[in-house]
Amino acid sequence: MKKFAYLFAVIGIACMFTACSNDDDPAMPGASIPAKTYTAADGLTLKLDGTEAAGQIVSFTPSNDGKATLSIKGAPLDISSIIGGMMGGSKADQTPNLTLPTSSVIPGSAEVTIPVELTGDASSCSFAGSTETTYCTFAYEGKVSEGALDLNLSDIKLKNTSIAGTYDLMSDAPLRIVWEGDDFQFEAYGQKVDYRLSYLIQMMVGMAPMIDIDNEKVTVTQALAAVLKSVTFGEDGSVTAVYADTETPGLPEVTAPKGLARYVIDGNNTIRLFLSPEAIIAAQASKADDNTNEESEAFDPSVILGKINIEGLISKVVTMLSAGIPLHYGDVVNDAVEPDPNAVSFYLGKETILPILKDVAPICEDPELRNQIVDLAISQAGEMGPLAQMFMAPALEAFPNIVNNTTTEVQFGLNLKKQ
Repeated sequence: MKKFAYLFAVIGIACMFTACSNDDDPAMPGASIPAKTYTAADGLTLKLDGTEAAGQIVSFTPSNDGKATLSIKGAPLDISSIIGGMMGGSKADQTPNLTLPTSSVIPGSAEVTIPVELTGDASSCSFAGSTETTYCTFAYEGKVSEGALDLNLSDIKLKNTSIAGTYDLMSDAPLRIVWEGDDFQFEAYGQKVDYRLSYLIQMMVGMAPMIDIDNEKVTVTQALAAVLKSVTFGEDGSVTAVYADTETPGLPEVTAPKGLARYVIDGNNTIRLFLSPEAIIAAQASKADDNTNEESEAFDPSVILGKINIEGLISKVVTMLSAGIPLHYGDVVNDAVEPDPNAVSFYLGKETILPILKDVAPICEDPELRNQIVDLAISQAGEMGPLAQMFMAPALEAFPNIVNNTTTEVQFGLNLKKQ
Protein backbone atom coordinates (compact mmCIF):
# COMPACT_ATOMS: atom_id res chain seq x y z
CA MET A 1 0.00 0.00 0.00
CA LYS A 2 2.85 2.30 0.85
CA LYS A 3 4.33 1.53 -2.55
CA PHE A 4 1.13 2.66 -4.26
CA ALA A 5 1.00 5.85 -2.16
CA TYR A 6 4.60 6.60 -3.09
CA LEU A 7 3.83 6.00 -6.79
CA PHE A 8 0.82 8.33 -6.70
CA ALA A 9 2.89 11.01 -4.99
CA VAL A 10 5.59 10.78 -7.67
CA ILE A 11 2.98 11.01 -10.44
CA GLY A 12 1.33 14.00 -8.74
CA ILE A 13 4.60 15.84 -8.36
CA ALA A 14 5.48 15.15 -12.00
CA CYS A 15 2.11 16.49 -13.14
CA MET A 16 2.61 19.61 -11.04
CA PHE A 17 5.98 20.26 -12.66
CA THR A 18 4.53 19.58 -16.09
CA ALA A 19 1.67 21.97 -15.49
CA CYS A 20 4.03 24.63 -14.21
CA SER A 21 6.26 24.08 -17.21
CA ASN A 22 3.30 24.56 -19.60
CA ASP A 23 2.27 27.71 -17.75
CA ASP A 24 5.76 29.11 -18.17
CA ASP A 25 5.95 28.43 -21.95
CA PRO A 26 6.04 31.78 -23.80
CA ALA A 27 3.07 32.54 -26.04
CA MET A 28 3.64 32.36 -29.78
CA PRO A 29 4.32 35.89 -31.11
CA GLY A 30 1.18 37.29 -32.71
CA ALA A 31 -0.98 34.36 -31.65
CA SER A 32 -3.88 36.61 -30.64
CA ILE A 33 -3.57 39.13 -33.47
CA PRO A 34 -6.19 38.39 -36.15
CA ALA A 35 -5.78 38.82 -39.89
CA LYS A 36 -6.76 42.36 -40.76
CA THR A 37 -6.52 44.99 -43.51
CA TYR A 38 -5.28 48.31 -42.18
CA THR A 39 -5.92 51.72 -43.76
CA ALA A 40 -5.01 55.25 -42.73
CA ALA A 41 -8.52 55.55 -41.30
CA ASP A 42 -8.23 52.27 -39.42
CA GLY A 43 -4.93 52.00 -37.57
CA LEU A 44 -2.32 52.22 -40.35
CA THR A 45 0.75 54.41 -40.12
CA LEU A 46 2.89 53.85 -43.21
CA LYS A 47 6.07 55.84 -43.76
CA LEU A 48 8.67 55.94 -46.51
CA ASP A 49 12.06 56.92 -45.10
CA GLY A 50 10.25 58.48 -42.15
CA THR A 51 7.76 60.49 -44.23
CA GLU A 52 4.12 59.46 -44.17
CA ALA A 53 2.93 57.84 -47.40
CA ALA A 54 -0.66 58.48 -48.50
CA GLY A 55 -3.16 56.27 -50.28
CA GLN A 56 -1.97 52.81 -49.20
CA ILE A 57 -3.53 49.66 -47.75
CA VAL A 58 -1.59 47.05 -45.77
CA SER A 59 -2.99 43.58 -44.99
CA PHE A 60 -1.60 41.52 -42.11
CA THR A 61 -2.04 37.75 -42.28
CA PRO A 62 -0.54 35.66 -39.42
CA SER A 63 0.36 32.00 -39.92
CA ASN A 64 0.23 30.96 -36.21
CA ASP A 65 3.90 29.93 -36.12
CA GLY A 66 5.48 33.25 -35.23
CA LYS A 67 5.39 34.36 -38.86
CA ALA A 68 3.09 36.52 -40.93
CA THR A 69 2.64 38.05 -44.36
CA LEU A 70 2.31 41.75 -45.13
CA SER A 71 0.66 42.86 -48.36
CA ILE A 72 1.05 46.48 -49.49
CA LYS A 73 -1.03 47.99 -52.28
CA GLY A 74 -2.52 51.30 -53.35
CA ALA A 75 -5.94 52.28 -52.07
CA PRO A 76 -8.63 52.68 -54.77
CA LEU A 77 -9.30 56.34 -55.52
CA ASP A 78 -12.92 57.51 -55.68
CA ILE A 79 -13.21 60.13 -58.44
CA SER A 80 -17.00 60.27 -58.54
CA SER A 81 -17.11 63.66 -56.81
CA ILE A 82 -14.43 65.05 -59.16
CA ILE A 83 -16.34 64.00 -62.28
CA GLY A 84 -19.60 65.14 -60.74
CA GLY A 85 -18.11 68.55 -59.98
CA MET A 86 -17.02 68.89 -63.59
CA MET A 87 -20.46 67.94 -64.85
CA GLY A 88 -22.20 70.46 -62.60
CA GLY A 89 -25.89 71.02 -61.95
CA SER A 90 -28.35 68.14 -61.96
CA LYS A 91 -25.98 66.03 -64.06
CA ALA A 92 -23.62 65.79 -61.09
CA ASP A 93 -26.22 63.66 -59.28
CA GLN A 94 -26.26 61.21 -62.20
CA THR A 95 -22.51 60.50 -62.02
CA PRO A 96 -21.89 56.79 -61.42
CA ASN A 97 -19.53 55.59 -58.70
CA LEU A 98 -16.04 55.67 -60.21
CA THR A 99 -12.97 54.30 -58.46
CA LEU A 100 -9.48 54.03 -59.93
CA PRO A 101 -6.82 51.54 -58.86
CA THR A 102 -3.47 52.92 -57.73
CA SER A 103 -0.03 51.37 -57.34
CA SER A 104 1.85 50.52 -54.16
CA VAL A 105 4.47 52.82 -52.69
CA ILE A 106 7.16 50.39 -53.90
CA PRO A 107 8.29 51.42 -57.42
CA GLY A 108 7.10 49.11 -60.17
CA SER A 109 4.71 47.00 -58.11
CA ALA A 110 0.93 47.20 -57.96
CA GLU A 111 1.10 45.03 -54.84
CA VAL A 112 4.02 43.79 -52.73
CA THR A 113 3.94 40.75 -50.43
CA ILE A 114 6.50 40.50 -47.61
CA PRO A 115 6.92 37.42 -45.37
CA VAL A 116 8.00 38.57 -41.88
CA GLU A 117 9.30 36.97 -38.65
CA LEU A 118 7.44 38.24 -35.59
CA THR A 119 9.04 38.96 -32.22
CA GLY A 120 7.16 39.90 -29.07
CA ASP A 121 4.15 38.43 -27.32
CA ALA A 122 0.76 37.15 -28.43
CA SER A 123 -0.90 40.56 -28.73
CA SER A 124 1.91 42.91 -29.75
CA CYS A 125 4.79 42.17 -32.11
CA SER A 126 7.56 43.83 -34.05
CA PHE A 127 9.35 42.80 -37.22
CA ALA A 128 12.26 43.95 -39.39
CA GLY A 129 14.23 42.83 -42.40
CA SER A 130 14.98 43.48 -46.05
CA THR A 131 13.60 42.08 -49.28
CA GLU A 132 13.44 42.67 -53.02
CA THR A 133 11.04 42.87 -55.93
CA THR A 134 11.64 42.60 -59.66
CA TYR A 135 12.78 46.22 -59.81
CA CYS A 136 14.23 47.18 -56.42
CA THR A 137 15.50 46.25 -52.97
CA PHE A 138 14.32 47.82 -49.70
CA ALA A 139 14.28 47.46 -45.92
CA TYR A 140 11.29 47.38 -43.60
CA GLU A 141 10.52 47.55 -39.90
CA GLY A 142 7.37 47.90 -37.90
CA LYS A 143 5.07 46.76 -35.14
CA VAL A 144 1.57 45.36 -35.12
CA SER A 145 -1.28 44.82 -32.69
CA GLU A 146 -4.95 44.09 -33.16
CA GLY A 147 -5.77 47.78 -33.51
CA ALA A 148 -2.71 49.28 -35.18
CA LEU A 149 0.02 48.62 -37.71
CA ASP A 150 3.09 50.86 -37.95
CA LEU A 151 5.33 50.20 -40.96
CA ASN A 152 8.38 52.11 -42.14
CA LEU A 153 9.95 51.33 -45.52
CA SER A 154 13.47 52.58 -46.18
CA ASP A 155 16.62 52.29 -48.29
CA ILE A 156 14.75 51.68 -51.55
CA LYS A 157 17.27 51.17 -54.35
CA LEU A 158 16.41 50.48 -57.97
CA LYS A 159 18.29 47.60 -59.56
CA ASN A 160 18.66 49.67 -62.74
CA THR A 161 19.73 53.27 -62.07
CA SER A 162 21.07 54.08 -65.54
CA ILE A 163 18.97 57.25 -65.99
CA ALA A 164 19.18 58.45 -62.38
CA GLY A 165 20.22 62.08 -62.07
CA THR A 166 18.97 65.64 -62.39
CA TYR A 167 17.90 67.04 -65.75
CA ASP A 168 17.32 70.69 -66.65
CA LEU A 169 14.59 71.67 -69.09
CA MET A 170 15.98 72.70 -72.48
CA SER A 171 14.40 76.15 -72.45
CA ASP A 172 15.25 76.84 -76.11
CA ALA A 173 13.45 73.69 -77.28
CA PRO A 174 11.45 72.30 -74.33
CA LEU A 175 8.92 70.20 -76.25
CA ARG A 176 9.27 67.05 -78.30
CA ILE A 177 6.51 67.07 -80.91
CA VAL A 178 6.54 64.39 -83.60
CA TRP A 179 3.41 63.83 -85.68
CA GLU A 180 3.71 61.98 -88.96
CA GLY A 181 1.05 61.19 -91.51
CA ASP A 182 -0.50 62.72 -94.58
CA ASP A 183 0.36 66.41 -94.96
CA PHE A 184 -2.36 68.72 -93.74
CA GLN A 185 -3.87 70.79 -96.52
CA PHE A 186 -5.52 74.15 -95.96
CA GLU A 187 -6.29 77.30 -97.90
CA ALA A 188 -4.26 80.46 -97.33
CA TYR A 189 -4.74 83.66 -99.28
CA GLY A 190 -6.67 81.79 -101.96
CA GLN A 191 -4.09 79.04 -102.43
CA LYS A 192 -4.03 75.46 -101.15
CA VAL A 193 -0.99 74.75 -98.99
CA ASP A 194 0.36 71.41 -97.72
CA TYR A 195 1.87 71.46 -94.23
CA ARG A 196 3.70 68.78 -92.25
CA LEU A 197 1.69 67.77 -89.20
CA SER A 198 4.59 68.27 -86.76
CA TYR A 199 5.10 71.85 -87.91
CA LEU A 200 1.38 72.49 -87.79
CA ILE A 201 1.11 71.29 -84.18
CA GLN A 202 4.15 73.32 -83.14
CA MET A 203 2.57 76.40 -84.68
CA MET A 204 -0.76 75.73 -82.96
CA VAL A 205 1.00 75.32 -79.60
CA GLY A 206 2.54 78.73 -80.20
CA MET A 207 -0.97 80.11 -80.77
CA ALA A 208 -2.47 78.42 -77.72
CA PRO A 209 -4.28 80.67 -75.21
CA MET A 210 -1.80 82.93 -73.46
CA ILE A 211 -0.98 82.17 -69.82
CA ASP A 212 -0.40 84.75 -67.10
CA ILE A 213 3.02 84.18 -65.50
CA ASP A 214 4.11 86.78 -62.96
CA ASN A 215 1.75 89.37 -64.50
CA GLU A 216 3.04 88.71 -68.00
CA LYS A 217 1.15 86.99 -70.82
CA VAL A 218 3.18 84.16 -72.36
CA THR A 219 2.55 81.19 -74.66
CA VAL A 220 2.35 77.60 -73.46
CA THR A 221 5.94 76.94 -74.53
CA GLN A 222 7.20 80.07 -72.81
CA ALA A 223 5.24 79.23 -69.67
CA LEU A 224 6.74 75.76 -69.55
CA ALA A 225 10.26 77.16 -69.88
CA ALA A 226 9.55 79.71 -67.15
CA VAL A 227 7.96 77.29 -64.69
CA LEU A 228 9.71 73.91 -64.95
CA LYS A 229 13.36 74.16 -63.93
CA SER A 230 14.55 70.59 -63.47
CA VAL A 231 13.46 66.98 -62.98
CA THR A 232 15.30 64.46 -60.81
CA PHE A 233 15.05 60.70 -61.24
CA GLY A 234 16.29 59.29 -57.93
CA GLU A 235 18.12 56.01 -57.42
CA ASP A 236 15.28 55.19 -55.01
CA GLY A 237 12.73 55.38 -57.84
CA SER A 238 11.38 58.79 -56.86
CA VAL A 239 10.62 61.52 -59.39
CA THR A 240 10.78 65.09 -58.14
CA ALA A 241 10.84 68.48 -59.83
CA VAL A 242 11.99 72.00 -59.14
CA TYR A 243 9.53 74.56 -60.44
CA ALA A 244 8.69 78.24 -60.16
CA ASP A 245 5.84 79.10 -57.80
CA THR A 246 3.56 81.06 -60.12
CA GLU A 247 1.35 82.19 -57.23
CA THR A 248 4.16 84.16 -55.59
CA PRO A 249 5.59 87.38 -57.07
CA GLY A 250 9.11 86.90 -58.35
CA LEU A 251 8.51 83.21 -59.11
CA PRO A 252 10.61 81.65 -56.31
CA GLU A 253 11.74 78.09 -56.98
CA VAL A 254 10.04 75.26 -55.12
CA THR A 255 10.91 71.57 -54.91
CA ALA A 256 7.97 69.19 -55.22
CA PRO A 257 7.69 66.70 -52.34
CA LYS A 258 8.62 63.07 -52.80
CA GLY A 259 5.80 60.61 -53.25
CA LEU A 260 3.94 62.27 -56.12
CA ALA A 261 5.52 60.00 -58.73
CA ARG A 262 7.82 56.98 -58.95
CA TYR A 263 9.52 55.19 -61.84
CA VAL A 264 11.28 52.02 -62.90
CA ILE A 265 13.24 51.22 -66.04
CA ASP A 266 11.34 48.65 -68.07
CA GLY A 267 13.89 47.98 -70.83
CA ASN A 268 14.00 49.08 -74.49
CA ASN A 269 14.61 52.72 -73.52
CA THR A 270 11.32 52.82 -71.64
CA ILE A 271 10.47 53.73 -68.09
CA ARG A 272 7.16 53.22 -66.35
CA LEU A 273 5.95 56.25 -64.46
CA PHE A 274 3.66 55.60 -61.49
CA LEU A 275 1.59 58.50 -60.23
CA SER A 276 0.09 58.78 -56.74
CA PRO A 277 -3.26 60.52 -57.36
CA GLU A 278 -4.04 60.89 -53.65
CA ALA A 279 -0.65 62.49 -52.93
CA ILE A 280 -1.04 64.81 -55.93
CA ILE A 281 -4.54 65.87 -54.87
CA ALA A 282 -3.33 66.46 -51.30
CA ALA A 283 -0.41 68.58 -52.55
CA GLN A 284 -2.73 70.69 -54.71
CA ALA A 285 -5.27 71.07 -51.92
CA SER A 286 -2.55 72.43 -49.62
CA LYS A 287 -1.90 75.23 -52.15
CA ALA A 288 -5.53 75.98 -52.96
CA ASP A 289 -6.64 79.58 -52.75
CA ASP A 290 -9.57 81.72 -53.77
CA ASN A 291 -8.21 82.61 -57.20
CA THR A 292 -10.50 81.83 -60.08
CA ASN A 293 -9.75 81.38 -63.76
CA GLU A 294 -12.25 83.39 -65.76
CA GLU A 295 -11.16 81.71 -68.97
CA SER A 296 -12.33 78.34 -67.67
CA GLU A 297 -15.90 79.57 -68.07
CA ALA A 298 -15.43 79.67 -71.86
CA PHE A 299 -16.32 75.97 -72.00
CA ASP A 300 -19.03 73.94 -70.36
CA PRO A 301 -17.24 70.83 -69.00
CA SER A 302 -20.45 68.81 -69.15
CA VAL A 303 -20.70 69.46 -72.91
CA ILE A 304 -17.08 68.40 -73.47
CA LEU A 305 -17.45 65.27 -71.32
CA GLY A 306 -20.59 64.43 -73.22
CA LYS A 307 -18.66 64.40 -76.50
CA ILE A 308 -15.62 62.34 -75.58
CA ASN A 309 -15.46 58.59 -75.05
CA ILE A 310 -15.30 58.85 -71.27
CA GLU A 311 -15.46 55.09 -70.71
CA GLY A 312 -12.56 54.54 -73.07
CA LEU A 313 -10.52 57.25 -71.35
CA ILE A 314 -11.21 55.86 -67.89
CA SER A 315 -10.21 52.38 -69.03
CA LYS A 316 -6.86 53.72 -70.26
CA VAL A 317 -6.32 55.73 -67.09
CA VAL A 318 -7.04 52.65 -64.98
CA THR A 319 -4.39 50.68 -66.85
CA MET A 320 -1.79 53.43 -66.56
CA LEU A 321 -2.38 54.02 -62.86
CA SER A 322 -1.92 50.36 -62.00
CA ALA A 323 0.71 49.33 -64.58
CA GLY A 324 2.47 52.69 -64.95
CA ILE A 325 2.61 55.20 -67.79
CA PRO A 326 5.04 54.00 -70.49
CA LEU A 327 7.51 56.81 -71.09
CA HIS A 328 10.19 56.41 -73.73
CA TYR A 329 13.54 58.19 -73.65
CA GLY A 330 16.10 58.86 -76.37
CA ASP A 331 17.89 61.47 -78.46
CA VAL A 332 16.34 64.89 -78.88
CA VAL A 333 14.61 65.32 -82.25
CA ASN A 334 14.67 69.01 -83.09
CA ASP A 335 16.26 70.75 -86.06
CA ALA A 336 16.61 73.95 -84.06
CA VAL A 337 19.16 72.61 -81.55
CA GLU A 338 22.65 71.20 -81.92
CA PRO A 339 23.18 67.51 -81.00
CA ASP A 340 24.16 67.15 -77.35
CA PRO A 341 25.15 63.83 -75.70
CA ASN A 342 23.58 65.01 -72.42
CA ALA A 343 20.24 65.95 -74.01
CA VAL A 344 17.44 63.42 -73.59
CA SER A 345 13.80 63.37 -74.68
CA PHE A 346 11.27 61.76 -72.37
CA TYR A 347 8.07 61.22 -74.29
CA LEU A 348 4.80 59.37 -74.73
CA GLY A 349 4.66 57.21 -77.84
CA LYS A 350 2.00 56.45 -80.41
CA GLU A 351 0.75 53.40 -78.51
CA THR A 352 -0.27 55.66 -75.61
CA ILE A 353 -1.22 58.94 -77.30
CA LEU A 354 -3.18 57.87 -80.38
CA PRO A 355 -5.90 55.85 -78.56
CA ILE A 356 -6.46 58.83 -76.25
CA LEU A 357 -6.66 61.24 -79.18
CA LYS A 358 -9.27 59.00 -80.80
CA ASP A 359 -11.33 59.16 -77.60
CA VAL A 360 -11.30 62.98 -77.54
CA ALA A 361 -11.56 63.54 -81.30
CA PRO A 362 -15.40 63.80 -81.22
CA ILE A 363 -14.99 67.19 -79.51
CA CYS A 364 -13.85 68.56 -82.86
CA GLU A 365 -16.89 67.17 -84.64
CA ASP A 366 -19.01 69.82 -82.93
CA PRO A 367 -18.87 73.10 -84.95
CA GLU A 368 -19.90 75.17 -81.93
CA LEU A 369 -17.10 73.79 -79.75
CA ARG A 370 -14.59 74.27 -82.57
CA ASN A 371 -15.63 77.89 -82.90
CA GLN A 372 -15.31 78.45 -79.16
CA ILE A 373 -11.76 77.06 -79.21
CA VAL A 374 -10.78 79.20 -82.19
CA ASP A 375 -12.37 82.34 -80.70
CA LEU A 376 -10.48 81.78 -77.43
CA ALA A 377 -7.20 81.31 -79.32
CA ILE A 378 -7.79 84.45 -81.36
CA SER A 379 -8.63 86.51 -78.28
CA GLN A 380 -5.41 85.44 -76.59
CA ALA A 381 -3.05 85.33 -79.57
CA GLY A 382 -2.70 89.09 -79.93
CA GLU A 383 -1.18 90.08 -83.25
CA MET A 384 -1.05 86.40 -84.24
CA GLY A 385 -4.84 86.22 -84.15
CA PRO A 386 -5.29 86.11 -87.96
CA LEU A 387 -2.87 83.15 -88.17
CA ALA A 388 -4.83 81.37 -85.45
CA GLN A 389 -7.96 81.73 -87.56
CA MET A 390 -6.16 80.61 -90.71
CA PHE A 391 -4.52 77.49 -89.26
CA MET A 392 -6.57 76.44 -86.25
CA ALA A 393 -10.08 76.46 -87.71
CA PRO A 394 -9.36 74.01 -90.57
CA ALA A 395 -7.01 71.96 -88.39
CA LEU A 396 -9.67 71.37 -85.74
CA GLU A 397 -12.20 70.43 -88.40
CA ALA A 398 -9.77 67.90 -89.91
CA PHE A 399 -8.61 66.58 -86.52
CA PRO A 400 -10.96 63.53 -86.30
CA ASN A 401 -9.89 62.31 -89.74
CA ILE A 402 -6.20 62.93 -88.95
CA VAL A 403 -6.19 60.83 -85.77
CA ASN A 404 -8.52 58.11 -87.03
CA ASN A 405 -7.17 57.61 -90.54
CA THR A 406 -3.92 59.31 -91.51
CA THR A 407 -1.60 59.38 -88.48
CA THR A 408 1.35 56.95 -88.70
CA GLU A 409 3.43 58.22 -85.73
CA VAL A 410 2.88 60.61 -82.86
CA GLN A 411 5.12 61.50 -79.90
CA PHE A 412 4.75 64.20 -77.24
CA GLY A 413 7.24 64.87 -74.48
CA LEU A 414 9.90 67.05 -72.88
CA ASN A 415 13.48 67.72 -73.90
CA LEU A 416 15.82 67.67 -70.90
CA LYS A 417 19.57 68.00 -70.41
CA LYS A 418 21.39 66.00 -67.74
CA GLN A 419 23.45 68.06 -65.33
